[in-house]
Amino acid sequence: MDIFWSTVYPKEVYADYNMLYKEPQPLLQELLAERGQENPHDFFACPAFHLHSSNMFVVRSTLDVNAAIRKEGFAPLDDKSKLSAQLLSYMHPTRKGYRTLLFDHRMLFFSENPVVLATYPAYMHRTEVQTNLCYVPAAYEISKWLRPLQGTYEVLETLPSIKIRQDDPLYYVKFETAEKVRLRRFQTVPELQEITHGCVHYKLFRPHSSLERVYAAFTQTKLQKRVLKLIQENLLD
Repeated sequence: MDIFWSTVYPKEVYADYNMLYKEPQPLLQELLAERGQENPHDFFACPAFHLHSSNMFVVRSTLDVNAAIRKEGFAPLDDKSKLSAQLLSYMHPTRKGYRTLLFDHRMLFFSENPVVLATYPAYMHRTEVQTNLCYVPAAYEISKWLRPLQGTYEVLETLPSIKIRQDDPLYYVKFETAEKVRLRRFQTVPELQEITHGCVHYKLFRPHSSLERVYAAFTQTKLQKRVLKLIQENLLD
């Protein structure tokens, strides 16, 4: 199954960010490279582990971020973070004792065929992202909705700063299909950016909409066919 992917930003900065993004790599492939030789009966030999890890990919950070967490926002702690710290913002808190923040790292996925994309914390990796940030997972049907994935996290209210390094795993994406997935990159042209913008802003006009309602809005306006056509015309492989 082909899964199309890209990133999406306003057109005035899209070219700047697009070149920073790398194709997500299969989780199992990365882990097998670290496999020890002393135990032939390790969990890599377990069919249940393979089933869970199949079609799961690692999404990594494109930038270094080192920022202080303050009530009024985020302050860069080094020169490299003067720009990247601006990609951090607060969202409405959900749980007592935690802040909810957004890391504006945008991944865009689409499929011609029905398939659910599910995201997971990067639980097989060990960086400060996994130590200090609690990733908020999600799942949706990517053939019926063109919305970018962004990193949503919870942090303790007592956490003084956040540090993300370039290439740190941010989260995993899994495509819920028995077919083998092939990722194919496309260029996000202005019309695709506009459609994505509409999906992001739909709930401003239709608050509390269910997934079924947003899927219906997308398909009833024939956007599936239009999005697929634009992607196929702008494939990069």
